[in-house]
Amino acid sequence: MRNTKGFTLIEMIMVITLLGIVAAIIAIPLLQGARGWFDATTREGITQSGRIGIERMTREIRNTARTAANNPCILSAAVNSISFSTVSDCSSPITFSLSGTNIQRVNGGTFNLADNVTSIDINYYNSSNGVIARPAIAGDLPTIRRISIEIVSTKGSETLRKYSEVYLSNMRGY
Repeated sequence: MRNTKGFTLIEMIMVITLLGIVAAIIAIPLLQGARGWFDATTREGITQSGRIGIERMTREIRNTARTAANNPCILSAAVNSISFSTVSDCSSPITFSLSGTNIQRVNGGTFNLADNVTSIDINYYNSSNGVIARPAIAGDLPTIRRISIEIVSTKGSETLRKYSEVYLSNMRGY
């Protein structure tokens, strides 16, 4: 039986079947490309966030002021936070800490440096490269000369680690 266009039902089914096969063959690479694009944008997002956060932290910590006794103005040193000052009388503290999944900078106001952070690990070292226990007690704070920071960010199935070391500037004897 022919329809008004002159095609039989079998011819129409064959055309629809062939179009379905061609669509399936084309759809698989398109789907894989879309997944790759989403994975890449996710990776880029956590890479940028972690990179900007750790660069800002290291830059500001590097500029920690020193007291008249040539000690750094580090006010507290814990596993996932540090408080310091860039003013020689150690006033006006700046604090970097993990709050939920954000690394925050607090200095009067609060500013998020990085998001999607699952952990931050800050280690402190003295002039002989010995590890200082965390949280550091008041007597150990003046001896800090080097700080290492590791940030782990996770978004979706992507996990990214960023690591940096900070040698405190203007510290004699190191």
